Amino acid sequence: MADDPELIPGIHIYCDRWCGRCAYTSRCLQFRLEASERESSGALQNFDALNSQFWQEMGEALVQVMRFIRDIAASGGLEAGDLQRETLFSAPPATLQRDAREHPCAIAALHYAGMVNEWFAATDKLPDAEESLLTHPPLFLEESIQVIRHYHYFIYPKIVRAVEGRLGGEAASNRDLCDDASGTAKVALIAIDRSLAAWSLLYKEYPEQEDSTLSILLHLDRLRRSVEVVFPDARSFIRPGFDAPYS
Repeated sequence: MADDPELIPGIHIYCDRWCGRCAYTSRCLQFRLEASERESSGALQNFDALNSQFWQEMGEALVQVMRFIRDIAASGGLEAGDLQRETLFSAPPATLQRDAREHPCAIAALHYAGMVNEWFAATDKLPDAEESLLTHPPLFLEESIQVIRHYHYFIYPKIVRAVEGRLGGEAASNRDLCDDASGTAKVALIAIDRSLAAWSLLYKEYPEQEDSTLSILLHLDRLRRSVEVVFPDARSFIRPGFDAPYS
């Protein structure tokens, strides 16, 4: 199976562990090995095309939410440059010397998980709530809530692993470890981007939760920019298959 030329070597290393929404399952050896029921190659390719369209739509939602956040900042008297500088760090982070789990980005990611739990708990208590939003979402919000749920606890361990890799790579002067840390940080950033897009779609649907939803959006945006400060090479990291054509 591993000799199949259609497979992309190492594509699973920097993925988001969401095979059900991946656009490359037909080219991933890990997926083929773990799948309990094998499908035909053609069926997998059709499945991948649908997922590719899904993420394109989420990408468009991300563009809209970033414009929205800039508008919110402007209404508060912040310029675009001020917003870009406002991260978890007031200076280049000496905090990288801390234990990875105590790193400000890791703490912020853990705080985000708590904010998500609180938001859904509060929404389920709204007067017109009949069933839990997490388990019985309305059809038009189902995909957005799937995105939020999948990345809910995903961001924190990825950031911790990235910080640990960065520290280990710098201590050992190991460029490969530093590059791996950037790749892991990129996966965390993608999860943050997609979560931002998903929350933006919920924002307009629950006016009673407007303030708490906005707090989540701003918190995630700040975390996103902070991870970019700590891992300046993360966005430019090339993940096999995802970020570069593979023939």
